[in-house]
Amino acid sequence: MKKKIFALFIVVVLSGCSATDVQNIIQIATSKDPTSTLSKIATQKATSYSSKEIANIINKFLKAIEKEWGKESKTPSPKEYVKYTQNYKSMTYVNFDTGEILVQTVDEQNPKESLKNAIITTLLTPEDPRSIDMYSDASIKLSGTPYLYKSVQDHTGNYINSKSRASSFADFLIKNTLQTKTTKLNNETQNIYYITIKMVSNHTQVRAKKYLPLVEKYSKKYGISKSLIFAIMQTESDFNPFAISSANAIGLMQVVPNSAGKDVNNFLYGKNTAPTRDFLYDANNNIHFGTTYLHMLQNKYLSNINNPISKEYCIIAGYNTGAGNVLKTFSSNKTKAFDEINRLDANTLYKKLKKDLPYDETRRYLDKVLHNKKNFVNM
Repeated sequence: MKKKIFALFIVVVLSGCSATDVQNIIQIATSKDPTSTLSKIATQKATSYSSKEIANIINKFLKAIEKEWGKESKTPSPKEYVKYTQNYKSMTYVNFDTGEILVQTVDEQNPKESLKNAIITTLLTPEDPRSIDMYSDASIKLSGTPYLYKSVQDHTGNYINSKSRASSFADFLIKNTLQTKTTKLNNETQNIYYITIKMVSNHTQVRAKKYLPLVEKYSKKYGISKSLIFAIMQTESDFNPFAISSANAIGLMQVVPNSAGKDVNNFLYGKNTAPTRDFLYDANNNIHFGTTYLHMLQNKYLSNINNPISKEYCIIAGYNTGAGNVLKTFSSNKTKAFDEINRLDANTLYKKLKKDLPYDETRRYLDKVLHNKKNFVNM
């Protein structure tokens, strides 16, 4: 739970952090009582914003989920969707990597009714993230195409895009698959009623195909291969349209507003400002900005790399850690770095990146993207 709350706090307030705030956040990661620490820091932070609303939202959300769920609380991540409803008594958790959906409730008065409502909401939640507040228990307006459409089949083998079909499936699940587990909350035993749903076996490809027209459009416009764009998307978010990370990276291609987002905004529109979260949650904008950043890595920041295979390796690493860190792997001097890169064959360069890139995450990221590219060669 400590890590989850730590990540949530960074997501919400990182853009306003000073050096002192960073130290405060580090305290949270090692605190024995992260919720209490967060509440104090959030309250302190309120004075540095134009409104105290942000700190209040953080406090309210954290207290609410801790009160109802304790150690069973979950918070969103790039590949995990989490939404609370019904005064935080019901929770939906979707793991886009494993294709598992967990819907659960702690409502003791009407657990089956609460669970049914939560299942229906889960199955019919629209695919536009801008219509959903994940950091509250606000209800969701069920309109438009569900984001799980064609990723889930009901007990009759049909896809779900209507309330009647979702309701029928919810009844089936509760009758045949309802489970109960217990946990400790405030030293008392609490019942959790839940059901699980497995997505279709090819759920990743199903989600990917939704974005094929946009990927084709920007692949052609910026000269970036479709398979690379898709591989970046899968590695970053597993095609989770609600994706958000602890670094405040947004959407399908996990664009960070104040770094890559700002660079792309300047490149495309001459605006030295960061795009908004709502802007980047739009799939078209997100894929446009993510692909444009790949184009900038290819044709601007890493343009002096001669071997196309070596350049792609560096572009992939650069998407994760920035072109500067890639070049520093070879030399602190940019000119010398390019000379060293061009001196090496692609295989040797790959081995050096795997050995000497400054972050373990980036070394793993390179392999993940190259592996995922294979999934989209014929897309």
